[in-house]
Amino acid sequence: MALPQGDYLEAVRSSCRALTENGPVKVSNDGIRSFLKDLDKHRFEELSVDTPMRMPLKFSSLAEELNFVALIDLLNFGSGFRVPLHELAGRGAFDTIRFGAMSFHIGGTPMDAETFSSMTAFKISEIFQFPIDREVKPKDMPFITMTEATELKPLADGITSVLNTTGEFLKQHKYNDLATFILDVTKPVPGQKPSASKLVEHLVKALPGLRDIYTLNGNQQVYLLKKAQIMVYHLWMFFREQEPDRFDFVDIDHLTVFADNVVPTLLVHLGVLEIPETWKADIREGQDLGETRATTLRAASVVACEQIVNLVKQGDPTVSTVTHMNEGNLDVYLWRLGKEGDNRKIPRFSLRDTVMF
Repeated sequence: MALPQGDYLEAVRSSCRALTENGPVKVSNDGIRSFLKDLDKHRFEELSVDTPMRMPLKFSSLAEELNFVALIDLLNFGSGFRVPLHELAGRGAFDTIRFGAMSFHIGGTPMDAETFSSMTAFKISEIFQFPIDREVKPKDMPFITMTEATELKPLADGITSVLNTTGEFLKQHKYNDLATFILDVTKPVPGQKPSASKLVEHLVKALPGLRDIYTLNGNQQVYLLKKAQIMVYHLWMFFREQEPDRFDFVDIDHLTVFADNVVPTLLVHLGVLEIPETWKADIREGQDLGETRATTLRAASVVACEQIVNLVKQGDPTVSTVTHMNEGNLDVYLWRLGKEGDNRKIPRFSLRDTVMF
């Protein structure tokens, strides 16, 4: 795994373009124009605000709230476990992570380096309230009760791994928690405005759980950096007015879409992305797409959303009535749209073996 050279956000854009250019997933220009023509301005403005991140909690300080927001984004994955999560826990992936973060906060479990580095899958099961094992009776020996892992055990292992590596980094560098680290690397520099790209770079270099990086086709590096980017977006969203010298990023519009499984699914449904029929069949049947196909689809969504935003920026009212759009609020719109009504029934692609989305 090679970290990007130069601007991290430009590395995401250029690597996604390179992968999509000759790949099996196509960006439809007609689909983009149709999407923008049908896009209702007021509906976009309503759904492009990330209200699901605003929770009815009280914090004693900016640092405590920052620590909470950063934890949710660090653990914002598990989409491949959506079906078993609904069956065994009654929640989807994001709601499970949000519930777990609230459990940390309300239950008084410290969200610090020591806690993270010593976390176990059993403790995760307890905090996040989903089962990782169950009792079974073998058919040939009904008088014996045995324990087997549930389908959610790998998710608990993934959360544990991300917290352990995060805690180890924080302890090694003498940071008490994520907030201490973030506040350190965002210290205002006279004459310099805060940069989203530089903070993404700091985060990805420091935390293995944010290295959303792939090597495909032998040696082609693909950068997506979904969780690092959404963390920066949320820090800007929550704290830019309180701490503008740290979080009012001059290049916030340079963030790409936060490519997960919901956004590409909606883009395919809306005709913006065109995928092979065999992929559609596998998605309908709930087949795991595997890393290569999932990365290819996510990369294409980055390219498509960049093109959508560029068209809006041209300011042609015959193309779109929306006057302000960046990839951040377009992502939020598509993500929230995917959670509404019949859109929830659209089969989403899944990849279980990942802690990135």
